[in-house]
Amino acid sequence: MALSVAEYAKHFDMALHLQSSTEEEIRAHAQGARDANVAACYTNSYWTPVVAEVLEGSDVHVGTAISFPYGATSTAMKFAEIEEGLELGATAVDMVLNIGALRDKNYALVEKELAGLVERCSGKAISKLIYEVCFLTDEEIASLTRMCSDAGVDYVKTATGSEGFPTEAQVKIMRDNITNPKTLLKVSGVPRTFTLPATLWAIEKLGVSLIGTRSAAKLVKQYANYLENGV
Repeated sequence: MALSVAEYAKHFDMALHLQSSTEEEIRAHAQGARDANVAACYTNSYWTPVVAEVLEGSDVHVGTAISFPYGATSTAMKFAEIEEGLELGATAVDMVLNIGALRDKNYALVEKELAGLVERCSGKAISKLIYEVCFLTDEEIASLTRMCSDAGVDYVKTATGSEGFPTEAQVKIMRDNITNPKTLLKVSGVPRTFTLPATLWAIEKLGVSLIGTRSAAKLVKQYANYLENGV
């Protein structure tokens, strides 16, 4: 049974992380997310109060990106950025993992940051951890997914979109190593061609719950046209 337009829209987080973005562009981005009624609208943390203002009264989550895009700020800085974002109206938080620390097998740091993310978001916002799977082995992806599930993170996310994109095999590894039914799967980025069918395949066949892309509003319109006209 085909997804309704409203159901399809809620499979998308609409993100804009350009360094050059002006307030006018951020407001237009947030309004587009509101009009399309996607799941969340993400920007860099500076713009959180602007997005919260535009989305006030809607059910689109106010998303903020933490330690974006490299994840290499200190743990204290990450926690401070989360806390400030929540104070400014964020209701969804994407934190970037310190990939280097994971590759160094500094699991104590990774677990500390995971616990801090979950603790700070509990009852206030949706928590998501960004991996950047292009830098990880299959074994690292699998073990990290289990760590996130054990910590109670709401979503595990494949990438920031500023580095490499995940393969189908990597997405399946994440999906197959989620041990906590609370933890869902988010994929960042979509192909530039045949985008609509690719998103439906990811949702229906790969078990992807959320897709992060700047093109979310455009895709929702395309899907509505597809349902109405068959093209």
